[in-house]
Amino acid sequence: KNIVKGTILFLVIFFVFSGVLHATEPKEIDLSQAINLALENNLNLKIANLDLENAQIDYQKTKANNLLTESRYIELQGDLGLLQAKDNYNQTRNEVIIDVAQKYLQLSQAKRNITAKSKEAELEKNLLEEVKAQVKAGHKGSLDLLRQENKYYNAVFNLEKANDDYHQSFREFKLELGLNNQGEEEFNLVEVNYPEIWKIGEEEALKMAIENSFILELRKRQIELAKVDLERAEVAASPELDLRKLKNNIELADLNFNKTQKELNNSIRKQFYAYKQTINSLDLSQQNLNQAQENNSIIIDQVKAGLKTKNDLLSAEISLLQAEYNLNSAILNYYTTKLTMQKLIGQKIEEGEEEIE
Repeated sequence: KNIVKGTILFLVIFFVFSGVLHATEPKEIDLSQAINLALENNLNLKIANLDLENAQIDYQKTKANNLLTESRYIELQGDLGLLQAKDNYNQTRNEVIIDVAQKYLQLSQAKRNITAKSKEAELEKNLLEEVKAQVKAGHKGSLDLLRQENKYYNAVFNLEKANDDYHQSFREFKLELGLNNQGEEEFNLVEVNYPEIWKIGEEEALKMAIENSFILELRKRQIELAKVDLERAEVAASPELDLRKLKNNIELADLNFNKTQKELNNSIRKQFYAYKQTINSLDLSQQNLNQAQENNSIIIDQVKAGLKTKNDLLSAEISLLQAEYNLNSAILNYYTTKLTMQKLIGQKIEEGEEEIE
């Protein structure tokens, strides 16, 4: 019975792993291509683009109609509508890029996880065979065998789950790129290299955020509109209570501007701190990977010399795969944090991979 169960589980591992790694060689796609596909096909971005076109048309019409009256109030309202549409388009576009970059790296991680789980299942299978031999020789009992069988079955389950997670993530990624009509066709993701660190200081980030902030520009226009409202009311000799309310509106607009500026400062400082932490995490993960690579090389030499077993080598390979996985997780966090920072400071995120890196 155990032989049959072991054979079935071995076949599960073989077909799961070979199904991912030994299928017909799919085409490759890099991060830049993935982002471009999403920008071409994303429905929210298409909607935002049309909204922007309509806002530009409305702005031109308002500008033309205002030639005779030269109303500053009408001019400000037209400016606000166009600014809002531009900001909506830029925010939507940035969110598409951030989301695709994040999913791209997560999918790459999911595939890497299959390799690690396969090695773990292989190791647990080898250990199971060793325990069986020790039980047969009388050195271990049935409880030891049961424990190792459970470890092996758990490893096989984790491998199957990693495979299922990968295929589910792949389907979601294709939807993100607008490739949902291409069946089960797969493609290989080109690995994203260790990033060249984007250098920016906290004060520089704050300055850029203030200069590029749509919401601050909106608050400025609201202050100006409130002042124009008061001027028009004074010219029209409006009642004192109405004038007092309009003066309050100016003060409210000023307070809202100051509040927004303070909130923006806090957001930038928090994001900058998070960005610095991801850089530290990158450095640490790279050091851990270097150590794992060195350890793996030592184990290989020791196996050749007969000082270590193949299972020792498998354990070292698993540790190496885990270190690679951790580094790629750090790279994922770095890009996510960096792109979010660029969005906050109002910097246009370019779609080309070289610009993202």
